[in-house]
Amino acid sequence: MTSHKTYLIKYFKTLTAITLMSVSVSQASLMLRISDTPLTGSPTVVTATDQIAGGGGNVAPDNSSIPGLLSTSFGTPNFFLTASLGTSKPYPPNSDILADLFLRQLSISSTNGGTLTIEISDNDFTLNGIGNEGFFTADIAGTLGANPLNSVEVDYFYNTSNIPFDTDGATMAGSSAISGSLGFNESFGRVAVSGIDQPFSITQVIKIHMQPNYQILSFDSDLRVVPEPDTALLTGLALFILLLVVSGRRSVKQC
Repeated sequence: MTSHKTYLIKYFKTLTAITLMSVSVSQASLMLRISDTPLTGSPTVVTATDQIAGGGGNVAPDNSSIPGLLSTSFGTPNFFLTASLGTSKPYPPNSDILADLFLRQLSISSTNGGTLTIEISDNDFTLNGIGNEGFFTADIAGTLGANPLNSVEVDYFYNTSNIPFDTDGATMAGSSAISGSLGFNESFGRVAVSGIDQPFSITQVIKIHMQPNYQILSFDSDLRVVPEPDTALLTGLALFILLLVVSGRRSVKQC
């Protein structure tokens, strides 16, 4: 009995150690891209990249010196985006068992109206689990401005192509248009994915349709990928707990 108990304890500790192994530091960069598509005329595209402070033309600077924390603002012919904030690895809560891509827009305003597409993406994520299976969840919450015709559409992507902003062939979850002048809150998942033990990319695509006359919109959006709990790990944990319970009961009886 003692040897069996020792074996289960070692088995559980080994499985736990494998799950919590550290992931190598990625060389990829968090990127944020906006596309201003006016009611008439050609679109304007502006990008910002984590840890690149220089700006000008169609490039917005990263105002943060913290890796994985991208802070910038955008101005286009039809939109102004105040305090665009994105986070990814190695910024918390990212870890070897969690890939987290977060976007916060404190204020989006427009005089002329039009369609604004906001994309945030990062690649070279690798998660440590027992196998290569996982799942993602996502959510978005915010306000749509005063005009009930304002709307937002959101799509979340997981792709083993490991290419930033790549949505072709990706596993995705998304919404139809969310409209109205009140606050909104949508959640997505749980969506099964595979290949988390190899480099992968995750992307958010948020398309906003705004009416003219100084509309203001804001939101928080988050995409998370985690390993699927392994059956062997859960079985080992259950056996370990059961063994402790039985041992405790025997000790009580002997007393």
